Amino acid sequence: MKFITLLAPVVAAASFFSTPVNAGSHSDSVRLIELVQGTGTTVSVNTNQYDESCTGKHGYYVYKEDEVDLMVVCEDQTDTDSPDEVWETVAHESMHVAQACVGGGPLMPAKYHPRFLRELRTLAPHYAKTLMDYSGSQKLIELEAFWAELQTPDRVIGLFELACYKQD
Repeated sequence: MKFITLLAPVVAAASFFSTPVNAGSHSDSVRLIELVQGTGTTVSVNTNQYDESCTGKHGYYVYKEDEVDLMVVCEDQTDTDSPDEVWETVAHESMHVAQACVGGGPLMPAKYHPRFLRELRTLAPHYAKTLMDYSGSQKLIELEAFWAELQTPDRVIGLFELACYKQD
């Protein structure tokens, strides 16, 4: 059974994929997507191969206050039958949603970013290389999102809940 039929609205984005260290299952992806939707974010699977927003991406997240809050999984770039690929995309894009929940910047204190980069260089060097295409705060935002793809579902879900549901 295709994942798409299991889950009408899905969303995510990542430029490249590697097998994550702690890949999630389809049920982990569904759980995280439900949490994302609980923030008011629309989650969608883009099945239109002619939509330029998905060109070269596994997913993306767009947020403009009072205009759009959308997370997308690009079906033509993401094998939606693969729990690993779906999890990577959902984990990555959900971190961008979590970043929006805390005002649009990085989630983690700066002291952790060198550790994240070392982890990427060791476990997913192509992500570390991809980060060189970004600058400034965008690089830190993407660093956290790529790092999330390598984490366990419980860790990603916990970070998401902390950012979006446990604020005072």
